[in-house]
Amino acid sequence: MTDETPEQPVRRQVGRRPEEPNLPVETHPDTALASQHEPTDPREEQAAEWGIAALFLFGAAMAVFFVVVYVTVPIHRDIGQLSNYALGGSLALSLISVGVGLVLWAKTLLPHAKAVQDRHDFHSPPAEQAASEATFFQGVDDLGLGRYKVLRRSLLAAVGLLPIPAVMLARDLGPLPGKSLEPEGVITAWKKGDRLVDSVTKVPYKLGDLDIGSIATVMPEGFGDINDAALAPTILIRFGPGQIQSAKELKWSSDDHVAYSKVCTHAGCPISLYERDTHHLLCPCHQSTFDMSRDAKVIFGPAARPLPQLQIYVDAQGYFRASGPYSQPVGPSFWERR
Repeated sequence: MTDETPEQPVRRQVGRRPEEPNLPVETHPDTALASQHEPTDPREEQAAEWGIAALFLFGAAMAVFFVVVYVTVPIHRDIGQLSNYALGGSLALSLISVGVGLVLWAKTLLPHAKAVQDRHDFHSPPAEQAASEATFFQGVDDLGLGRYKVLRRSLLAAVGLLPIPAVMLARDLGPLPGKSLEPEGVITAWKKGDRLVDSVTKVPYKLGDLDIGSIATVMPEGFGDINDAALAPTILIRFGPGQIQSAKELKWSSDDHVAYSKVCTHAGCPISLYERDTHHLLCPCHQSTFDMSRDAKVIFGPAARPLPQLQIYVDAQGYFRASGPYSQPVGPSFWERR
């Protein structure tokens, strides 16, 4: 038999460096820990407490100032610079003040201690678990929340007010638009009685100008404003007899001709890729596909709703005219309208 030297447990040192003077250590079978207050001048301790409390209270005041600025300062003044500087500065000062106060609390009021602990592999003996629990509660006691009432109250004030700026920022998510995005009669430049004219030549379209399966981009007669050009483009399509499958679409058509907005309801791209055999209209940007024989129903892609239809009729001279403006918003959808 041979004598073997038992393996020594790995020891880990936490706290002061070796050259610093040792503090008294309370010995445990597995753990040696030390935690005690160094002698301090009560006047210095009180001064540190009030100084840290002042930082916490300043952080709380900056959080309140953030709310006041958010509510009272117009966001459009000076292109938002005043609002941005005030909001950003007050929130930054609030966070910095609380952070600096916590650091100074740890540096000036918490005890300086050294702990040397035996580290065993893969398990913690019951005695070590008990020692860890005792150490935790000792740390809670060393934190001094029970002794430093001013610090406790000022910290609670700062931490309690800090979430308020985040709650105020949530106001920018609302309110819901309701009907504000659906003005009546001013959706586009189209109005009752407008003749449908070619978007390039500005020549009015008459019954018989389009062959079956053909499409044309039309605008209201007399258009010219940039807003008209952005919202008014409309596709005029001629179907064959019996090809229109939607009752509403058929009602709003005239002699197998239908008119729909050319602006995609997904991202506002202009649509003009038409398959005459399938009656599908394809958006070139994100491949949203609309079945034009079934009230422009979305059959593929990210578009959330069908294309708006423009109700048309043929006047006594054979020209196509609008029966009125679009009955719903033209262009991309929003979250309340899908």
